[in-house]
Amino acid sequence: MKSTTQTIKKVRRTISFYDMVQPGDIVVVAVSGGPDSVCLLDVLNELKDELGIQLTVAHFDHGLRPDQDEEETRFVESLADSLGLLFVSKKANQDMRRGSGSLEEKARHARYRFLEGAGERFSAQKIALGHTLNDQAETVLMRLLRGSGPSGLAGIPPKRDETIIRPLIEVSRSEIEAYLEQKELKYVTDPTNFEERHLRNRVRLDLLPHLEKYQPQIVGLLGQTARIMRSDEAWLESMAKTWAEKVIERGEKGEILILLDSFVELPDALRNRVIRQALGIIGGGLRRVSMRHIDAINGVARGIRPQARISLPRGMIVKKVYDRLVFSRVKERECEELSYALKRPGAYTLEGFGGALTLEELNRGPSREMGTSPWTAFFDAGSLSYPLVIRNFRSGDKFVPLGMKGHKKIKDFFIDLKIPSEKRERIPILTYKDSIVWVCGFRIDDRFKVTPQTKRVLRVTLREIGGTEGGKHGNKLLSA
Repeated sequence: MKSTTQTIKKVRRTISFYDMVQPGDIVVVAVSGGPDSVCLLDVLNELKDELGIQLTVAHFDHGLRPDQDEEETRFVESLADSLGLLFVSKKANQDMRRGSGSLEEKARHARYRFLEGAGERFSAQKIALGHTLNDQAETVLMRLLRGSGPSGLAGIPPKRDETIIRPLIEVSRSEIEAYLEQKELKYVTDPTNFEERHLRNRVRLDLLPHLEKYQPQIVGLLGQTARIMRSDEAWLESMAKTWAEKVIERGEKGEILILLDSFVELPDALRNRVIRQALGIIGGGLRRVSMRHIDAINGVARGIRPQARISLPRGMIVKKVYDRLVFSRVKERECEELSYALKRPGAYTLEGFGGALTLEELNRGPSREMGTSPWTAFFDAGSLSYPLVIRNFRSGDKFVPLGMKGHKKIKDFFIDLKIPSEKRERIPILTYKDSIVWVCGFRIDDRFKVTPQTKRVLRVTLREIGGTEGGKHGNKLLSA
């Protein structure tokens, strides 16, 4: 019985090294009925008194093989009963077959939801899964074939989120088979494990045996590679997280803002991880995010264009806005055209801008009040007539900025001020006929300024709804 003792010793060492359980823990053991999970349950049962833990057996019926699934459920139930352990099971909802996406992936998610629910039901601290050293080797190879970086080659973590544990992760499949044989433990065989339509099965049945001809210890060495990668990746991730916590800002709508000056100076390894962390926060994960997306974001960050945008999977958006990189998952809509006719002096509500505007005519010339607020402007009333119109930015708009002689495109004016493109369409613009009179909060048109010859002055004041006069850059009129 030497091999069984060695296997139990190896599992004990793995549990201790990765601090998988604590005395008093309730552990839900996921048992499919296959060799790996049967071995897992038996080894944990051997160690339960020594470790001071309680076990509960959980079995999920995926419903993919009606003729065999019920038989497997009965087998696992009898196995739990023979060990005097609690047993819980659930059959997958048939709705799982509907909709898009891989059936196997949906079944996997359903299984994890069941296990998490079982953990809550029994107040369990841990959920034990039967992944083995061979599963680890297969995973590393599959990710290598897909072009993964260090985080992917780190493989399957022995412990995840302080809840999921994998005590067999350093035990090979041959050791498991020897353990089951020596203890004369029965198990069931899933015929889908031999279907070569699945990449993992092809790696298991074809690629790994072929590689073993060149390196008989390939399974253990790939497990070692995963362990090294996992250790290095954990350190790099912690470095990236420390940097991000100091530099990353959160916007009003939950977006992530990163200052480009310090970001582009990071080493590639850290910069890529900061990007992944930002995408993970915004998107709730990195599913469907590939290295080409990371490279594209780096290209935008280090490019010469002051503004640029990248659309990523699952509705994520990354934008370069002058000195910042902005990560968001907000569904952006095109700003509607806003236009309000101002037929006479008085007060007007501009709901589309979130503001209110007041026109007052003064029977006097220039005053000391002029220029004290960017949201109050004074014009030569003799050069204007009603109706005036206040609207938002249109492509091709141009004006003569105060103090200049020639025309300047509004777009170029905004670029000079580094106003982000999504905010430009919310800046009110006062017009008369086809001429721009005032880019509100920024500059009036030189043609309508008050001069020493002015007899009547038009005072225009723009305020937020509620009565507070806006600031130059941070008010609601500009951030709406």
